Amino acid sequence: MRTRLALAAACVSLGVLAAPALAASPSIKVSPTSVAPGHKVKVFGVVPGCIPGGQVVLLSKAFPSTSEFAGLPAVYAIVQAHSAYSVTVKIPASKRAGKYTITGRCGGGNLGKVAHLTVTGGQQQQQQQG
Repeated sequence: MRTRLALAAACVSLGVLAAPALAASPSIKVSPTSVAPGHKVKVFGVVPGCIPGGQVVLLSKAFPSTSEFAGLPAVYAIVQAHSAYSVTVKIPASKRAGKYTITGRCGGGNLGKVAHLTVTGGQQQQQQQG
């Protein structure tokens, strides 16, 4: 009886180990999280489900308005191996101090994640969205 229980426990353990890993969820990170106008930040993360070579669209009112998506300043990052992306963005020197959100899209869908960037210095401004 003990042998059967031990064998059953071993099979259950192996089954758990052999189970597929849960898919990672998308992420948006920014470094540093606080920056003075005119300086650069790195925006990075992972986008499971987006194919390598595809684009991640990152949206924030903190970004330069040289490119836009849906009326918001946007930057684009290429999806690399393992669904990773990374882009460096220079925050405009004219950007007012405040807290800004960064959102993203890939493959036509919203990532459902938000990162926060604080622009320091100058005249304080109420919280910015987008």
